[in-house]
Amino acid sequence: MNARTQQLQSLNQEQQGEGEPRPQLKYQEFQVKLSSGEIFYLLALNSMNAAYSALELSKDRNCKLLDVKLTDEW
Repeated sequence: MNARTQQLQSLNQEQQGEGEPRPQLKYQEFQVKLSSGEIFYLLALNSMNAAYSALELSKDRNCKLLDVKLTDEW
């Protein structure tokens, strides 16, 4: 199980409180740049989650992670 799946499972467990309303989660779009020149976009709850996801992506692609940044909001 990868780190992203574990994060989502723990987040889901925390939100399943009895009788409590679920908070609205706000995902943000991040741009990921790899050493291969590829640019990807991903959604994450915060910059730390985006960085971990980008690192996993770079390892899967056998590339170095060059940059992770928040894209402009519309």
